[in-house]
Parts: sequence; structure tokens; C-alpha cells
Amino acid sequence: MKTFPYLPIFLLSAQLVVADSCTTSTILLQTTTADAPVATDGADQISLEVTGCGNLTGFSNLTTVARVNLYSNTFTELDLANLRITDQIRIADNPNLETIVLPDPRPGQTISLPPTGTDAPQWTVVEIVDNTQLDSNNIKYQGSANFWNWGLSNLSSFALSGGNFHTEFFDPPQAGNYPEEGHVYVTSSFVLNSTDQTYDCAFLNSLRYRGSFKGDYTCQGRTVVPSSAHGLLSSRVTLLGGLGAAVSFVVLL
Repeated sequence: MKTFPYLPIFLLSAQLVVADSCTTSTILLQTTTADAPVATDGADQISLEVTGCGNLTGFSNLTTVARVNLYSNTFTELDLANLRITDQIRIADNPNLETIVLPDPRPGQTISLPPTGTDAPQWTVVEIVDNTQLDSNNIKYQGSANFWNWGLSNLSSFALSGGNFHTEFFDPPQAGNYPEEGHVYVTSSFVLNSTDQTYDCAFLNSLRYRGSFKGDYTCQGRTVVPSSAHGLLSSRVTLLGGLGAAVSFVVLL
């Protein structure tokens, strides 16, 4: 039996508190099989869609959603600290957006970073693209602007593009925050494109070589060889070098 996860079934009122009019809705996601839909009524099956907002001031009666999709809004700050998101975050084409505060596992409390266990985000998709005024110094998680402090470990897709993103966002200033050796952080697609012309992809490229990013990979418009192919290439060079040394030894004899 083939299963098609998370198909939108119907719309509900989002009950958002906003300072001006905008288009908002929530979509209840349901798992549908080839025979019949499987009912799901939990808050973690809701997708929140927000567009056309000039001043998003908060959420009312909505604390947990599976996905958020915020696009073509004109507000300058987006505060998601008190909203629990269990699956996907998409923030795109918001021309005035300058600051993003990501969901906080324990609002008002300080936790150890990177977070682990139930505190760690379970997001599978993070896409923050074409928000031209956004600076990576203003993408906050528990007060920090460092990517690795988010504790992400099971991403399918990550895209950070069309904004002013800096090398330090990924390359942590403290050695203790470096990614776990050998861990796969992204399984399908990783894209980083910054308007900062001085952005240095060396650190991300090294993670790609080590296998932290699987599937498609692009940093500043360029891709690199994944770790498996890199390992094969290194092995081949080592083998050829060994054969060359063996031949030289035979000639000397």
C-alpha cells in the first residue's frame, strides 16, 4: 500500500493577532493512503501560511504547528520564539525582513548549546531565501547567531540564500561548537548563497568532504566533490603512488 504523507485537506482560521490586515490560514495535514485518508487532529499536523502582513505582532491560540510558510510580507522582524515548529520552516521573499528569532525550546530559560534530546529542533526543512535585508547576525536562536548552536541533526534540505550572510555564521568562533565528526547534518540538499562577496566557503567545503552534507551541495554558486568520491580519489592517488614506488624499486634492482 503506497502512502502519501501530509496532504493538505482543508483550511481553518489561524486566529492571528496582527496590527493590519493580511492573508493567513492554517492547513490541516493528513496522511492519505491509496484507500482512504487517515485522520489526524493534533496541533503538530498544522501548516501555518502567512502572506501580505505589514506588522505581525503575535499568535493567538496557536502554540504548535508542523510547518510555517511566510512569504511576501513587509514586516521587519519575525519572532517565532514562542511557536513550536515540528517539521518545516520556509521564510521567503520578505523584502523588509531584517531579524528572525527562531523557535525557542524553553522560552525565557537558558539551555546548554547546542541543544540535545527534547530541546533539539526536529526540523527537516529550513529554507530562508530572498529576504534581501536579512543579515545572518540577526538570525537568533537562544540569543545566539551561530548556526551550529541550533543543534540540527536530521535536516533533509537547508537553503540560506538571497541575504547578507557571513562566514562566522557557520564557522564557529569556539572550538567546542564544531559539528560532530562524521555526523550527517543534511541528507538531500544544502544551498548557501550570500550577497557578502567576501564569504569564504572553505569551512563548509571541508564539511562536505567529510560527509556532513549529502546529496546536492552548493556554496556561493559552486559545488564540490562529496566525501565518498574524495576518499576514492585519495585512495587512487595513494595506490598509483605506491605502484610508482614499486616500479622504481624494480628498476633499481
